[in-house]
Amino acid sequence: MSAVVLTVGSELLQPGRIDTNSSWLVLRLLDAGVATAWRAAIGDDVDAIASFVRSARMAAPIVVVTGGLGPTEDDRTREALAAALGVPLERDETMVVTIEDLFRARGRTASERQHRQAEKPRGAAWIPNPLGSAPGILVAGGGRLLAALPGVPAEMQAMYDATVAPAVARLGTGPLARVTLRVAGRPESWVDEKLRDLYDTPGTETTILAGAGTVELLLTARGREAREAAERLAALEAAMRERLGDDLYGAGEDTLGSVVGGVLAARGLTLAVAESCTGGLLGAAITDVPGSSAWFRGGVIAYADEVKTGPLGIDPELLRRHGAVSAPVAAAMAAGVRRLLGVDLALAITGIAGPGGGTATKPVGTVHVALDDGASGASRLLDWPGDRALIRRRAVASALDLLRRSLLASG
Repeated sequence: MSAVVLTVGSELLQPGRIDTNSSWLVLRLLDAGVATAWRAAIGDDVDAIASFVRSARMAAPIVVVTGGLGPTEDDRTREALAAALGVPLERDETMVVTIEDLFRARGRTASERQHRQAEKPRGAAWIPNPLGSAPGILVAGGGRLLAALPGVPAEMQAMYDATVAPAVARLGTGPLARVTLRVAGRPESWVDEKLRDLYDTPGTETTILAGAGTVELLLTARGREAREAAERLAALEAAMRERLGDDLYGAGEDTLGSVVGGVLAARGLTLAVAESCTGGLLGAAITDVPGSSAWFRGGVIAYADEVKTGPLGIDPELLRRHGAVSAPVAAAMAAGVRRLLGVDLALAITGIAGPGGGTATKPVGTVHVALDDGASGASRLLDWPGDRALIRRRAVASALDLLRRSLLASG
């Protein structure tokens, strides 16, 4: 069983706008054992919306549309649905009264524009809206489902859970169990080679996604009942965990920061950071974890050499001999911030994130990360290509993974 998710609104096609509704719906559909075949964002154009709806209904038995059901002129989903279904748009006078009563209860008067929300394609049913004035539209029958919901996230989610989810469950092909496994310190190709033969495990599906210094494995398993799906998923997860070993750092919502923080908190250890090219991103990744104040003391953004030789106490001769982007300087930065802030452990990052500043011997993407514990240390040289943002994010992930592996090795 598959679905298509469509989001309507010209604003979704503008730079910087994130479509959170479709992501939420994809996850909720998966909970019912329904995989999303594709999803799309469409502008406020009746012909375009109708064309996408027709294509979606040909591609999948379940289609969910969000947006374009409000009272304004650019809310065109109702007209588009009627066009896609080949039926007229009709006004439901009972819904007109419902909308008027809702506005009256709020001390307002519903205008003729608000009455547009009482129009639906002939033969369609209403999806009640407990949080707003725009009802949804439902067309169901013959093993197929078309649901249109408002674009306001809170309204859409409440309406989906109350009305659409039960209808989807009746059409689903059985319970689905899913988990995300998270890998650090290995490229996507290495992970793929390690696990490739497990992808064909009956009743399961594996999707591999490369991130900035990490790899995600999305595992799903289907069964005739929830127990069967869970057992299949558990078996696949166990096999992958055995092969990945310490390269697997977490599952579900785990992050490198939360995993490292959990170990530091359990052992009563404290951490500080010194950053150059990442400019505070490492500290941000650490403090994204709730409760990190219990183990994270702070850091120094040592972007200029004067800060490296000043607060961090690095010998200027070390900088002249090796350069700011070097393993010795990274190690000295870690040692310096550990002494400065009086912590048990310290991480440091120095590198060339670009787009300029690279040389033949130290090209853009050259990054050194270091760990200091007062007795010994560890370091990594990264030379991954990428743009400035990607290099910086990879450096943060690598530094946290260096600390994670050191903590594993120390018991």
